[in-house]
Order: sequence, then structure tokens, then C-alpha cells
Amino acid sequence: MNLITFSFEVPETSQDNFIDLVEETKSFWDGQGFSVSLFRDASRKTRFFQTFLTEKTVDDFSAFIQSHPEAKAVFEKIKESTHRVVVSFMEQVV
Repeated sequence: MNLITFSFEVPETSQDNFIDLVEETKSFWDGQGFSVSLFRDASRKTRFFQTFLTEKTVDDFSAFIQSHPEAKAVFEKIKESTHRVVVSFMEQVV
């Protein structure tokens, strides 16, 4: 199992649209083998953490984003709303 994480900021004025977009694409991601979750920092309301749990590799994930407009739209929205995104790719060891 692999865990891909994105940590980023979304201004409060853009959050509703962003959260709606993630909700709208959740079933799409699930159907492609990615279990998606979105978390908001309880003390710093502009900070978000998005996770993708999957059996796929980071190369599979990258290729998928580049070739599917629905996936690309989510990441374009993240890029529009923030200046910095921290990406991590972790593999399960236990």
C-alpha cells in the first residue's frame, strides 16, 4: 500500500469551491484505485492535507494525473490557490 500526500494552503474565500471539487471527484478517484481524503487543520483553517491511498506506484499516479482531465482539474485548482505544495510519497512497511 502507498500513501501520497499533499500539504498546501487555500485562502478562506476559495475553500468552498475547492472542497466541492474534491467531493465531486471522490468517486472518480475511487473508481481508479485511489482512496482520497481531505483534511483541514483545526487551528490554522487555511492549511489542508490531501491523501491518496493506493496500491499504485508514484509513476502510475503521475501518469494518471497527466492523462485524465478530471484528475488534472483538482491539481490545477490547488496550484491556483496556493504558492507552495509539499508532496510526499510513502510506502507501507508494516
